[in-house]
Amino acid sequence: MEEYRGKRVLVVGLARSGTAAAEVLARHGAQVVATDARSEIAFVPEVQTLSDLGVELVLGEHPLSLLNGIDFIVVSPGVPDTIPLLAEADRRHIPVIGELELAGRLYRGPYVAITGSNGKTTTTSWVGRALREAGLPSVVAGNIGVPLSRAVADLAPGTWVVAEVSSFQLVRTERFHPRISAVLNLSEDHLDRHGSFAAYRAAKARVFANQGPEDFLVLNADDGPTRSLADLAKSRVLFFSRRQPLSEGAWVEEGRLVLGWQGKREILCRVEELGIPGVHNLENALATALLACAAGAEITTITHVLKSFTGVEHRCEYVATIEGVRYVNDSKGTNPDAAIKALEAFPPPIVLIAGGRDKGTDLAGLVEVIKARCRAVVLLGEAVPKFRQALRAGGFTAVHEVESLNAAVRLARTLARPGDTVLLSPACASFDMFANYEERGRAFKAAVAELGRESA
Repeated sequence: MEEYRGKRVLVVGLARSGTAAAEVLARHGAQVVATDARSEIAFVPEVQTLSDLGVELVLGEHPLSLLNGIDFIVVSPGVPDTIPLLAEADRRHIPVIGELELAGRLYRGPYVAITGSNGKTTTTSWVGRALREAGLPSVVAGNIGVPLSRAVADLAPGTWVVAEVSSFQLVRTERFHPRISAVLNLSEDHLDRHGSFAAYRAAKARVFANQGPEDFLVLNADDGPTRSLADLAKSRVLFFSRRQPLSEGAWVEEGRLVLGWQGKREILCRVEELGIPGVHNLENALATALLACAAGAEITTITHVLKSFTGVEHRCEYVATIEGVRYVNDSKGTNPDAAIKALEAFPPPIVLIAGGRDKGTDLAGLVEVIKARCRAVVLLGEAVPKFRQALRAGGFTAVHEVESLNAAVRLARTLARPGDTVLLSPACASFDMFANYEERGRAFKAAVAELGRESA
């Protein structure tokens, strides 16, 4: 950290990653200026803490004068590259890095870095559990909750960092070097930000850009755009597949999860023994087995964790059964592919609650699954017109619109029948109505809990 002492650093964006970066830099002697376009964020406790640490706060705007005398910039993942401040920084050749890159410079690893369009949170949590139960020093951080720069600030050397990383975090990396990385799958997501699927895929590929022959890259053999990333890799590529046997990696064969590692073949468990349901979680389990094995976990530990792990909050999370109807919180399902996976994890009929802020993705595939599995769809948020048009064009007419999530839960209750599932899987970002998907998921669970009290 001595390399940052006395440096004048501008932190742009004061959500969780930005506040963490500003705090860590200030505590280690950097002269930090932090800015956010929101003025009301001044009342957030974490931001007030920054002021106590001597961080200069500029809120409500991003004046270009902030760039004067700055040595480098740390930008939060939620801040678009297109804002005038960053465009001017590029013109002046001021170095701009992301919070993930900062963390990688503060602590060199070892890292297990996990990305993909879907399954990141579940797989990251699953791998973290496996390493913990294997007795390997480790922390879980990144896009999953605890910002990486905060998590690594005072780590003992040799501690594994199991990190969920997003395309927004990866796009501003330069030297970030995970010992083990994974791209779980790739589908259209964040096109409103990246502009094209090719640019989105390129951002994801940065997770292994600095790996070498001594490192490991785990890829999904069943997903074409992901599988083809192997052609770009300098690291040792390990594939997982639920559809075909492999000579090495992790796969499903005769209803069992199999691990092929260093010339040995190990049976891990039967598919039905996994702790969480769904085809997508079978893929997450295969990836988990490979990642944990590459990090040094024993096979017996991996098998135990595959069976005992019961999932993460907001990802196909069982909430309650009320009057014979199961309520499931999949607020983390922020794109159509994630919503499809959630719909396929539960038996029909399903009443789906969807909508939020559109991310520029195609809904055609989701509409086909809705037609096959849903009794009704309840829509809310900014994306309602897009969903309405797509569902109408697809011939699905059991569509209802509401103004709030609480109203959506109450309407879903009247639409569902005993044996049905009410599933919140929005296929959209939460930012039109909520601060993040966690807040949305908690609101859903609170609304369901209220129904339960009324039915008691």
